[in-house]
Amino acid sequence: MHAAVLHGLGRTPRYETFPAPVAGADEDVVTVTAAALKPSDRWMAAGVHYAPAAFPTVVGLDGVGRLDDGTRVAFFGLRPPYGGMAERTLVRRGLWLPVPDGIDDATAAAVLNPGGAAWKTIVVEGEVTAGQTVLVLGATGASGRIAAQLAKGRGARVVAAGRDQRVLDQLVARGVDAAIRVDRPHDELAAAIAGEGPYDLVADYLWGAPAEAVFAALPSTRPAAGRTRYILVGMSAGETASVPATALRRAPVRLAGSGIGGAASIADAAAGYAEVLRRVTAGEITFDVAPVPLADVESVWPKAGTDRRTVFIP
Repeated sequence: MHAAVLHGLGRTPRYETFPAPVAGADEDVVTVTAAALKPSDRWMAAGVHYAPAAFPTVVGLDGVGRLDDGTRVAFFGLRPPYGGMAERTLVRRGLWLPVPDGIDDATAAAVLNPGGAAWKTIVVEGEVTAGQTVLVLGATGASGRIAAQLAKGRGARVVAAGRDQRVLDQLVARGVDAAIRVDRPHDELAAAIAGEGPYDLVADYLWGAPAEAVFAALPSTRPAAGRTRYILVGMSAGETASVPATALRRAPVRLAGSGIGGAASIADAAAGYAEVLRRVTAGEITFDVAPVPLADVESVWPKAGTDRRTVFIP
């Protein structure tokens, strides 16, 4: 079969032939129809997170395809060296979600990771309700964009912060209440964030310098609930953030991380995924998808942007 094959950390995957998977006990072979390129895929290939232990290996942490009985699924829980960016892959039995009718494979694959992350952050962990104020830090990325629209759909006042002015304008046009550009000096960004507060929830997909500005702003704001919940989801702006102890002591904030280690149950994940897809299909959430042939992985991998989700089609 053909696949996107990685030969070492920090290298670009190549479109090559790779041995086809053979299912063992409690495993299913999936014929892949679409696999999205995500930050976590890049982190894996670079050795930052989820790094493979041996090479060569196929990249891609998830995707959409069909089981041998024809069931259409969104899959994860792959067994190395098999990844999602291939014609076929190997999935631990049960680690897949049903894909509803009425949505194409590329969109279903594109929404799987960011939609699940946004649902978990806004609905499950953030418990956002009408009348609250939510700051989405990194709202111009895939997950952040969905999170901002989910929070708005639940009746919250939403402040979207990000770098891409085009996406910020789109979010405001769809009802987001305020937009903040994060590519500005620290003090200026902190003042802009403080000016739109107080915040019941901060959903952070950036970390790094933008997070430092948020923590500088929080002590000057206090939500009606008395405490801001800060959920760290991503680190697109850097792995570290310098947060003075005084900021945490003065700011009424509860900080938590959200990731694979705290994943929801399969039933909860399936419900969240189905609901996000329903809202995408209904036009309540907009999401840009760029399908490309898997054969182009070597040229597309280094330059794929964040304004839309690149999806490889085997």
